[in-house]
Amino acid sequence: MHISSDKTEALEQLRSRVQAIEGLTRDFGDILPLGVADIDQTLPWGGLPLGCLHHVVGADEALGGVAPAAGAFVAATAGRLKSRGDVMWCLPRYKPADSLYGPGLSMLGLDEDDLILVRARDETEALWAMEEGLACADLAVVVGVLTSSLSLTAERRLQLAAERGGTTGFLLQPGPSAATAGAAVTRWRVGSMPSVPPAWSGLGRPRWHLTLDRCRQGTTRSWIVEWCDETRDLRLAAPLCDRPADPVAVTHGGAALRAVA
Repeated sequence: MHISSDKTEALEQLRSRVQAIEGLTRDFGDILPLGVADIDQTLPWGGLPLGCLHHVVGADEALGGVAPAAGAFVAATAGRLKSRGDVMWCLPRYKPADSLYGPGLSMLGLDEDDLILVRARDETEALWAMEEGLACADLAVVVGVLTSSLSLTAERRLQLAAERGGTTGFLLQPGPSAATAGAAVTRWRVGSMPSVPPAWSGLGRPRWHLTLDRCRQGTTRSWIVEWCDETRDLRLAAPLCDRPADPVAVTHGGAALRAVA
């Protein structure tokens, strides 16, 4: 079907008006590839756009406002941007979410010297600090940990502040019930998955169920990914890792035994 140039122009004008209403008033420049081809190809920009707001929530309703897997995904992504400037992390003071584990952050590529930690009196103050930080061009990333839902107006203010400062923002919330607004460019849902035990003693690589819940101009998808702390990058988890192991017959002392490979 042929679409006339007048209709094409009208559609482009309509898209521009919708983007302006939603608070997305410019084209993206810098893009951060997440390093997994399937994820980057799903994102319409070929990676995660910078200088805007991203919304990250836990896959389940976390107790006390803490979503470890979602926080780890944000920290790993922020660690890849620290060469551009400091990372500002805003927390509500004296709340369960008022905690960051230094060795864990370091494993994810985010060291103590990279962080500016803001412990706000309450969530209103944390939201204000986040907006001010996003408007500061000297910062690379601003993370705001908020347990309650935001209005569309409040989330749009964060997006516009990120546009002004060219700073990448992550709004980190504990569970899906907090994800009510829609001004962020992307919204991710992150849940924990059992890791595969290594051949030696110790813990396996962190594994997350990563879902792209909402994406401007794009589609939604889900992946199971692993974080490799040696190379500090994401990888798709091997498909066989989550399937029941096949029984294999082995011989021990002349008798056939059933073993698990």
